[in-house]
Amino acid sequence: MEEITFSEIISYAKIAEDNAKQFYLDAAARATQSNVKELLEALAAQEQKHKEYLEELDGKIKAKGTVPEVHEKVRNLGYAKMIEPQKLDADSDYKDVIEVAMQKEKEAIETYEHLFHYVDDPDAKKLFELLLEEERSHLKQFEKEYEDLQDQWN
Repeated sequence: MEEITFSEIISYAKIAEDNAKQFYLDAAARATQSNVKELLEALAAQEQKHKEYLEELDGKIKAKGTVPEVHEKVRNLGYAKMIEPQKLDADSDYKDVIEVAMQKEKEAIETYEHLFHYVDDPDAKKLFELLLEEERSHLKQFEKEYEDLQDQWN
């Protein structure tokens, strides 16, 4: 099996952020409730910011002129997980969005945990750690909101 390069890892991470952003934008376009639409658009903006962080890292690495080596053999980046069908449609409510968002944040956490361990470059580790902490914070916010609203939904 061929090893995956640092460039491929960055590319994967950017694709994952793009996919998440597009998922939220598509769902926002179908949403009929204004609070649901606003939440989905805010989530898409967060994913765009993450992609910008990754692009900054890519620029730093290229400016250094040396490409970090991946210190562990990576054989699978998990693209299959990214294409699992998620359901949000025009009738989706706030609860549906929170549930899907929690799942997406969980997937992002798993991704950045793996990527953090695959690289030795300090800038890459720092960025992956930052993104990991942001995703954990997002998940915690969604879980807290879910818990707070649980009584309304039952």
